[in-house]
Amino acid sequence: MRDKEQELKWRGIIEICMGDVKSHFADIERSIEFGAYIQPENYFVSYIFATDAQLEAAQQSGLTETINSYHKEQLKQHHYPIQGIKDCCFASQEECDRKYGGNWYYYFK
Repeated sequence: MRDKEQELKWRGIIEICMGDVKSHFADIERSIEFGAYIQPENYFVSYIFATDAQLEAAQQSGLTETINSYHKEQLKQHHYPIQGIKDCCFASQEECDRKYGGNWYYYFK
């Protein structure tokens, strides 16, 4: 398979999995992904909570661990490359807005 075809396939898997996770966990406001699709080992997904308080409550209750496990399982079920199946990240929109004016690129840089 050509690199571009493979990249589109992996991009589709990431998008499907992020959608699955967001629809399964109502507390997630949105998801963001960064990296080059063609390099799964350098790619990551972050699930975003609206507020710092929601993120903290999710961390304390174990919800973030549950979401992380579900995220990785979805990637496996959709046959994402094993080297790219890793923990997801979590953040709050409130923190990104406060520290980086809502710019997620700078937040993760």
